[in-house]
Amino acid sequence: MACVSLVFIFTSGNPLFAQQADTFNTKIFKPFWTQQRFVPKIGAGVQDRGFFEIGIQWHNIYWHPLSLASKGPYATVDIFMDNEDVVLYGPKLGYEFTAGVLGVAFDVTYFIDRNDQDENNNTKAFVGTPKAGLTILGFVDLYYGYQIPFSKEKIDWINPNRFSITFNLNRDYFDLKDARRRNR
Repeated sequence: MACVSLVFIFTSGNPLFAQQADTFNTKIFKPFWTQQRFVPKIGAGVQDRGFFEIGIQWHNIYWHPLSLASKGPYATVDIFMDNEDVVLYGPKLGYEFTAGVLGVAFDVTYFIDRNDQDENNNTKAFVGTPKAGLTILGFVDLYYGYQIPFSKEKIDWINPNRFSITFNLNRDYFDLKDARRRNR
């Protein structure tokens, strides 16, 4: 009889002997991309002379427990000033990717030199600029770039080497826990 009782206890699936389910929530460690949004992109730099950059970026952030990454295309304008006069401006389109403390970007700029002697024939030039450098999780980027001319016409007075600092002003950086997440 005792043997039958032991067999019954071990085969009945009695909840007294069952292991309790874990209550640890692993969803807080699940990586995610935030929903993309247009954010202001502002910056400044030096390339023979100082310039500032202003525009927008279609930006989103990848959250991971160990680090952050960000990516997105952008449209900005570089404005070079000389004694309070705009001498050169360049609308540009580009793409940026950052991960942790490293970032890379590439953009194509259409420079228009307003400092040309002939007012009716401003010098115009296409350049491509690969950039790489350090970033603070995609919020602040410090890049070195080298401009490669794409057109026959060139603006010779500007150095191809450039250093810049830009800010991607995405409000999700300040509250990632409650940021809207991208739907898959």
